[in-house]
Parts: sequence; C-alpha cells; structure tokens
Amino acid sequence: SEKPGTFLHVGLTVSNLDRTIAFYETYFGFQVIQRGTFSEDFIGALPQLYDQPAGAYADFAMISSPDGMVLELFQFSTNEEKKPLRWNQPGYHHVCLRVEHMQQTYEKMVADGIPFYFPPRALRAPRDHEYWVFLKDPDGNMIELQG
Repeated sequence: SEKPGTFLHVGLTVSNLDRTIAFYETYFGFQVIQRGTFSEDFIGALPQLYDQPAGAYADFAMISSPDGMVLELFQFSTNEEKKPLRWNQPGYHHVCLRVEHMQQTYEKMVADGIPFYFPPRALRAPRDHEYWVFLKDPDGNMIELQG
C-alpha cells in the first residue's frame, strides 16, 4: 500500500506541448504515458481551480522519465506569456534530473542551442567527483542537472 506523501507527479504549464515533449524525450529519455484534452466542460466546471474564461480548454500529456519521475504537461488555449522566474519568489522554481554523462549531455545540448546559466561545476565534497549545472527548458523553466 502507498505511504502518505508518496510522490506522483509535477504539473507544468507549457506554451507548446509537442515541443516540450520532444525536449524531454530527446535529452532525458522521457516517454509519453498518457495524452488527452481537458475539455471546456471540464475546465468550466471547476472555475475555482482553473480560473479560466468560458470556452477555455487544455491539452495535456503525462510523460515519465526512465526511473518513473512523471511530469504532467498542460497547454491551455488561453496561455499567457511567461514571467521570468526569480529564486526569491515563493513557489516552485526548478526540477533536478540526474544524467549519466554530464559533459556529453552539456555539449550536445549547447550544440543544439539550449541555454545554460553556466558550464558544469563540481559539487561539494564528498560528491566533488560529480557535477551540477542549470539550464532552461523551451519555456525558460529552470532545470538542474547532476551527474
């Protein structure tokens, strides 16, 4: 049986569902496990949750990493422009993924035009043989890589 607080997934609103799915598939091996649409009726029935105008709908996809981490991606028909994230603003600001070959992953992503905040840096002892780095996904959301 599940224990209280068992991690299930993280929800993320994106501007382009297909582009975001391709990003996570290409660089991190995620796979689509479910895809569909939250209809106008579904969104409209929960105005206190979704806070959307009449007629709004959202396409969604559940994608899973090779080890089972799940992201639930939403693309709303009413998407707004993303505001820049700042570390000192309350709320979620990044996800962290482990990669096997940090330098190879970094070099491939840089060659593909993925923006990074800085090159990989060594973690602190006792993990100083591992590296960490921050990058932006297609919508500018922060992702930390360790490995």
